[in-house]
Amino acid sequence: MLRLSDMPHVLQELSDEETNLRNSDIDSDSDLSDGNIENEFFTDESELEGQESNDEFMITDQDFILGKDLETIWCTTEVKGAYKTPQKNIVKILPGPKPKAREVKNEVDAFLQFFDRDMLELIVKFTNMYIDNISHDYNRERDCRRTNYTELLALLGILYLIGLRKENHANVQEIWTSDGTGVMVVRAAMSYKRFLFLLRCMRFDNPATRSDRCRIDKLAAIRTILDPFVKNCIDSYNTSELVTIDEMLHPFRGRCSFVQCIPSKPAKYGIKMFALCDARTFFCNNLEVYCGKQPPGPYEVSNKPEDIVKRLVVPIEKSNKNLTTDNWYTSIPLVEDMLAKDITMIGTLKKNNAAIPPSFLPNKNRVVGTTEFGFSDNKTLVSFVPKVNKAVILVSSMHDSKSIDPDTGKPDIILDYNMTKGGVDTCEKMCAAYSVSLVTRRWPQAIFYVLLNIASINSRVLLSFIKPQEAPRRRIFQKNLAMGLLNEHLATRAQIRSLPKDISVYLEQYKRPEEQCMYFKLCTTPNEPPTKKRGNCVLCGRQKNSSASMKCDKCSSFMCKEHSKKTIICLRCCEEETTN
Repeated sequence: MLRLSDMPHVLQELSDEETNLRNSDIDSDSDLSDGNIENEFFTDESELEGQESNDEFMITDQDFILGKDLETIWCTTEVKGAYKTPQKNIVKILPGPKPKAREVKNEVDAFLQFFDRDMLELIVKFTNMYIDNISHDYNRERDCRRTNYTELLALLGILYLIGLRKENHANVQEIWTSDGTGVMVVRAAMSYKRFLFLLRCMRFDNPATRSDRCRIDKLAAIRTILDPFVKNCIDSYNTSELVTIDEMLHPFRGRCSFVQCIPSKPAKYGIKMFALCDARTFFCNNLEVYCGKQPPGPYEVSNKPEDIVKRLVVPIEKSNKNLTTDNWYTSIPLVEDMLAKDITMIGTLKKNNAAIPPSFLPNKNRVVGTTEFGFSDNKTLVSFVPKVNKAVILVSSMHDSKSIDPDTGKPDIILDYNMTKGGVDTCEKMCAAYSVSLVTRRWPQAIFYVLLNIASINSRVLLSFIKPQEAPRRRIFQKNLAMGLLNEHLATRAQIRSLPKDISVYLEQYKRPEEQCMYFKLCTTPNEPPTKKRGNCVLCGRQKNSSASMKCDKCSSFMCKEHSKKTIICLRCCEEETTN
């Protein structure tokens, strides 16, 4: 049985055979003319007709169409039947946390799966190095004191609270106001000056050696945090069977050599990232910051679309999962490369792609709602007409049949593409909803804010798999995460006695029970509701419409004078009863 992939080779061999025979006869001293040669030897059409008469080859010329490059062959009939699920679509790896992240108990534990203690200790180390270098500019030592791990967690908690209140672009000083409109827990955690000082001094690498590292890496200022974060995302979670690759643009207008302008994005200007996200849970599994052409060295990589996709799909190779991309990434060679890595693919194609047959392109004569299919080895090409003189062209290695939805009239390839194409865009939208990105002119800090936003989304997805019944909405999750990051630092601040009175009273709840003052215990311990001073007589009820203030010594019920009884007793007997 002749396979479809062998058709170009058959045609080429027939053409070469005919040419060789002609040349050999012309060079000889034979009396055969060109006409005799043509009658004696088969042409391409006669050869194919002879092959069609064979029982092993049952496809006619009308079943094939050529692309614009005159090399790519598509079959108009289904190559494979849809009687069972193909091996390439069987996913054996279930989505969910990996063994490294299955012991998560709360929001803070989930967050520390992505920003682990080693990463945060590095930030503390490099921040203290910068503080030591600028300490001579301050007159008072307390204005430039070094930070620690607990205070850094509290700083991240404050950032998450600011993002929760959507005040990342507002005047942050309003949060520290003491007129009742500020946030009390933020005022209790640290002062406004300390907050700005830590943000100013925050560093992610050794400033002394940065110039040498920048010669081979444009991302040297954030590399020590970026690479471990991406590795933790890969090692913590298995994506679902549907993933998406697209670019994200995070707002930034400071000085940076690789700021991009994408008019179609809401931010317009910013730092571009390529991300691999789960199309169902929007978990960001892998990402790469675009920084243009890197200097020669270990970080010099190709920025071609197909090379970017090949680097991002490394965590899901040999998994039989499906990848969705747009027309900037999709190409026929890339689809074949993904199949070699056991990854199916759905993507739109640009109209100028040479592999597309002319009949698939937009045409005024094509009827609205019609669909044309083309099949090749493990690939399906589809062209759908949504409007007059419009055509949507997609290629899929996951589908092998002419399946069309009866309700919408659209092919299943387009429906599956629409369902999965928004994985990265939704993740970007969720990052912007409760963004912690404050206004900054330092691009390493802008990337750090992006990583915090992604860590919040990933942490919630991770916790929702481990505790699906206790998984709150993202707003509640981010609030719980912020308070969990602040708790330890607030307990430390509660030991300070020189704080304002309102802050000291608030911090009493974070002290140990034996250290809490009596006033706080009386105010915070739940007491019984106050008892009534007057009430209706238990025997009269509401007949007299009057209340009594006396109570029975045994049942504590209210009673009037008519239904009460006086008892006369001497002091000696009273003292004996009291003693007993």
